Formats: sequence, C-alpha cells, structure tokens
Amino acid sequence: MNTKLQHAALFDPMMQRSGVAKTRQGDNYTLDIFLQLKPGESCIVQTSTANITGKQFPYTETSGDAIVIGDKWDLKFLSGGPSLPVSIQLKELGSWTALDIVGVKEFSGTAEYSTHFKMPTVKADLWSLNLGDVKESATILLNGKKIATVIDPLYSVTIPSSELKTDNFLQVIVTNGMANRIIDLDKRGVQWKKFYNINMSARLAENRGADGLFTAAKWEPKPSGLLGPVTITPLKYIR
Repeated sequence: MNTKLQHAALFDPMMQRSGVAKTRQGDNYTLDIFLQLKPGESCIVQTSTANITGKQFPYTETSGDAIVIGDKWDLKFLSGGPSLPVSIQLKELGSWTALDIVGVKEFSGTAEYSTHFKMPTVKADLWSLNLGDVKESATILLNGKKIATVIDPLYSVTIPSSELKTDNFLQVIVTNGMANRIIDLDKRGVQWKKFYNINMSARLAENRGADGLFTAAKWEPKPSGLLGPVTITPLKYIR
C-alpha cells in the first residue's frame, strides 16, 4: 500500500498481537508497509506522521516441516441437542456425523477434542498450530491455558516455544452450526418456524415443503467437528 505518512503499526485482533510495522520509504514520499497475511486473513494498519515506538510486530517464516499431532483423541460432547451423544475415543479425526454412535447426525452444539503430544525435538522460536478443517468454530486450550478462538477461513494460532512442555495437553472445543438440529426437527415435523408476519420462504424449489415454506427435511447432515489434520510447524522470527 502507499501513503504519505511516515510510520505504521499493525494489530491482529484474532491472535491479540500488535507491534511496529516494518516499513520502507518509497518514491515520492510514499511509505511501503510490509504485511504477512494468509488468504482470508486481515489485520488493522495504523499510520502516523509521528514516530511509533514499541516492539516490532512479530514477522515469522517456517523453519521446518509440519508435524502431525494426536495419534488418538478423546471426544466429549458438552452442550447442545436434542441430546448429548456418549463420549468416544478416536484413532483419526473426521466429522462426528460419521461416527457409529447414537445422536451425532442430528446434534448441534459444542464438543471437546483432547489429546497429548510430546514437545518436538526441532528448535523453534515459536510454533504454528494448525487445526486443519473445522466445522465451524474452535477454542484452543494448551496445558489448561486458553490460546484463542478461531473461525473460518483460518484455523491456526501462533504459540511461543515457552508455552510447550515435555508432555502437552491440547483441548480443541468445537461448535458446529444449527443445520443438523433443523434437519432433525423438519424430518420429525416439529414446528420451529414461528414468526409474526411471515414464515420462512424457500428460494430453491427443492427446499419447499407441502405448505410452500422452507424445509430442511431432505438435507443430509452437515459435516461437523474437528476434521483435521492437526499439525504443528516450527517458525523463526524474521529480524
């Protein structure tokens, strides 16, 4: 980007990071501001004619290969409905709607995935923890400490090396959307659409019921939960 201002700071609300931006004077008194953004990611840029002091924004680059973590996961359903499915141990991640237990296909709510992993032997300034595919939002806790809540399209966080222990306990608390609950209600004929002036019309003909209103009775369950793969990648600071 170009601006006549002379200084800049960056703010990352999702990861609660901030700092002085790297800049370079361009032509005709313009200012080039260096950003590190993945597709779909954003940040806040503050520019100023006055000098901005403080720590530099943490620019990073990978310093090794991604490591898959979690050879087994404990899955516990915490809240939601119409009922809570039983807890189960998983050997691989995938949509909870594909599990062979009662109640998962129609469940909308929150579940906790947990696993242990050893500290990698690779040296790193910090680590990128990537959850892979998530349906739909996730709160990450490491060794009992909340790291962040992440939403689509990026399901990754940056973790300082000091946060890792010899043995680490990772919890990923995932909440899916309401689609699967609505599918179940419509299949059972439960009246849930209650509006004062107008009920829900369907844009697509295949989603219209006998009454002409929207119905999800013909839908298949939407993928839900932590689909993974979950990886951790070493990073180093760009000085």
